[in-house]
Amino acid sequence: MVEKRKKTRSTSSSVDPTTRYAMDVASGKEIAGPDIRNSCKRHLKDLESCHARGLVWDTETAQRAIDFFAKVLKLNGGEHEGKPFNLLPWQCFIVGSVFGWQNSDGYRRFRMVYVESGKGSGKSPLAAGIALYCLVADKEPRAEVYAAATKKDQAMILFRDAVAMVDQSPALAQRINKSGGAGKEWNLAFLQTGSFFRPISSDDGQSGPRPHCALIDEIHEHKNNQVVEMMRAGTKGRRQALIFMITNSGHDKTSVCYDYHEYGRKVAEGSIEDDSFFSFICSLDEGEDPFKDESCWKKANPSLGHTFTDRYLREQVTQARGMPSKESIVRRLNFCQWVDAD
Repeated sequence: MVEKRKKTRSTSSSVDPTTRYAMDVASGKEIAGPDIRNSCKRHLKDLESCHARGLVWDTETAQRAIDFFAKVLKLNGGEHEGKPFNLLPWQCFIVGSVFGWQNSDGYRRFRMVYVESGKGSGKSPLAAGIALYCLVADKEPRAEVYAAATKKDQAMILFRDAVAMVDQSPALAQRINKSGGAGKEWNLAFLQTGSFFRPISSDDGQSGPRPHCALIDEIHEHKNNQVVEMMRAGTKGRRQALIFMITNSGHDKTSVCYDYHEYGRKVAEGSIEDDSFFSFICSLDEGEDPFKDESCWKKANPSLGHTFTDRYLREQVTQARGMPSKESIVRRLNFCQWVDAD
């Protein structure tokens, strides 16, 4: 039986990074689309009503998770190689929300997270960092952490990001044991708590995973809900398990991804009340056309100017204008517009 955690006392939230982002979005200082504006309004509203609803906003726990990225993790690849993983404001909002919001028993409020943004925003390294935090810093005995996908190759993408972060971090490299040769790693073990992190796919035939944290990448490519349900079913015995889904926008509005997209939108706007579900959905306002108005680009690309430049997007738009066959994929991958076909 899992022992009940001591209730964590709520602290002031006036200046914490999570709430600061929500306030900046609400005031218009930070550019964001309608669904993120709703997610931020939800956070601010919850701060006012949390005590009556049995929710706790713990800024210390939120900050501890945010600090883990900057103090422990390093980025890999290109010009960012070896640099500290300093979260951007929107990433602080996600990490702080996921780990800072608790139920009255001190356990995590949000158990399912859906993040949708333009390609190249940094979703994958963010997810890998969250998985490593859950592996070594979330105080969960025998934590099982998975990068899950329909195919092993897809699951390996997120897992390799995590392996690279371990290699870059002296603090993690001396605490985490890797299984497999260089470039062929298949397991990360944190022996102190008997925990592990490994890739898994629906075609593995593995039964009985009990994830403390499961990353699910590019859910728009999933033909059904099999992977999500496989992970979700295994969380039954975990008091604060986390299913963390990331994706670009898709093209099939009958897909499982679109179901989560719509569900996340409704939870953020308040038409569905689900205190266990968190969404961060990048989207444009109705009537906006990114091919005609560059000012809306950041709504779909919250890392614009950091992980890539507006020059890249401008090149994509220019080519799509001259090649009609490319337009739908540019709109989908770069501007979070659900289109009928590529």
